Amino acid sequence: MKRILVLAFFGLSINLAFAQNCAQTLRLAVSSYDQGRLHELPGLLKKCLDDPNGFSKADKVTAYRLLTLSFIYLEEPEQADSTMILLLQTDHFYEPNQAVDPAEFIGLYKTFRTKPVFSWGIKLGANLTQPNVTSNYYIGGNAKGIGQTTGKIGIQAGGVFEKALFQGWKKSKWQNFTLAPEILYVTRSIDYANTPFLNYDLGNDPATQTDLKAPESQVWFELNVMLQYKLKPKSKFDPFVEIGPGIGLLSSSSIAANTTRGTTGNVVSGTNVDVTNSYKKLVYSVIAGVGGRYRVGPLYITAELRYQYGLINIVNEATRYNSELALDYAGVMNDYTINNIGALIGASIPVFRPQKLVKKKK
Repeated sequence: MKRILVLAFFGLSINLAFAQNCAQTLRLAVSSYDQGRLHELPGLLKKCLDDPNGFSKADKVTAYRLLTLSFIYLEEPEQADSTMILLLQTDHFYEPNQAVDPAEFIGLYKTFRTKPVFSWGIKLGANLTQPNVTSNYYIGGNAKGIGQTTGKIGIQAGGVFEKALFQGWKKSKWQNFTLAPEILYVTRSIDYANTPFLNYDLGNDPATQTDLKAPESQVWFELNVMLQYKLKPKSKFDPFVEIGPGIGLLSSSSIAANTTRGTTGNVVSGTNVDVTNSYKKLVYSVIAGVGGRYRVGPLYITAELRYQYGLINIVNEATRYNSELALDYAGVMNDYTINNIGALIGASIPVFRPQKLVKKKK
């Protein structure tokens, strides 16, 4: 055991010493560059660049910058391209210092693809369902128009793919558009109450009035194709607006129905009633929102607030009557559209593939 610890300590000491030597090497390289001894830099920096325990990330960027500048001034364009690629691969978010870097270096940088090819990530959040009843259906004679439908909080989570559009266009405003399709797992909760219920059929005695409570839980899978427009694309905090169509696939819906007979306390309840077949499988909506992303290291942290407007009645007119719900609880599905307010947070990972841009032939 002692031998292993001694060897580990010895190895760590060697790595630290090598790193210190590389730090000295970089200082010598900077001095050599300032003195115009450009031919010395490739051989001077090679060992520390090739060794994984050599330069730190920041020192590698400095070393590749020095090599790129040297090859520019030595009029070796292919070598300058090669080291610029290595610089961009080392630090994907690297940008020249407009106040310090030579114009030749900045010009070379602009000939490379430096933006992410695409991004992928996850997002999660909550939604507040706002059902909009368009037609009222009922069984009891006195139930017409007195049912109350309210929405509750649900959750949503899924994955997103982001692809910048028009990156090659000269007009910068077009480059601010990003296509961001997403697939979300969504739960929605809706409460329905009808009080008094069946009063007309059972008489005016309060003891015979029947109240229906029918909280409903739905599970959806949604594909939303969002188009985002970046408002400040060059800032670390990047706000955006978004809009796009949504397609929802209903996976399941069930109602935990119960009825209470007035002052008698008699309750009718049972297992949840599956009403999935009372709905259309696919529904459509349009979504609009605002949000922003903030870079933290290699990630973008995102936050969004959006509104989803349902375009169609989600109830299937041919199968709205569920026999269990109708016979045991005297309930039936109203026609309604679903609107939602949603809040989402997430994280996305940009994928970079820096390369030399090819000039289009005129």
